[in-house]
Amino acid sequence: MPKRFILLLISVLPVIFYQIWQTKAKECIDMNVHARKAISCCRYGTFCTEAVDEKCNQELRPQMPPNTPNFTVCLLDCTYREMGFLTESNEIDLQKYAAYLSLLDKNHRIVTSGAVGNCAAIEKDILRDVENIPSKCSAFALLFHACVIKLISINCPVERWKATEICKEVKEGISMCNS
Repeated sequence: MPKRFILLLISVLPVIFYQIWQTKAKECIDMNVHARKAISCCRYGTFCTEAVDEKCNQELRPQMPPNTPNFTVCLLDCTYREMGFLTESNEIDLQKYAAYLSLLDKNHRIVTSGAVGNCAAIEKDILRDVENIPSKCSAFALLFHACVIKLISINCPVERWKATEICKEVKEGISMCNS
């Protein structure tokens, strides 16, 4: 009897260890590999018109190279200001943002307007954080937009969530890391 038990134990151990290794392998999502997939799990609506995007791109390209941190910060600052979402004194104009959101489908509009409202509620904290970011333009729009996108992702409507393996892991709350 003990030999059978030992044989059974020996045959079951690899399965147990395999499950432990699988669990350990999924402790985090490697953002060096899966960043684009992980951040695009929710199909976000656009936050500006094509005309504004084109105008800001044409305005900024002669001043700085695209695909640089400064360009990204300045592009968001420009688009938020051109759309009327961001005032001269770096305050969010909730009425103008809400008017633009009215173009979105109902569920996405509800989630996005909730995110915008929640981020506007911490506007002063975001302004304080902007002071620590060296950039050619104000990083307020970047940090505000990051706040909005994060909250939209957390509350993404089911019909906008992508059904990929990485997105399933994101939804399950597996943390993100860099290898």
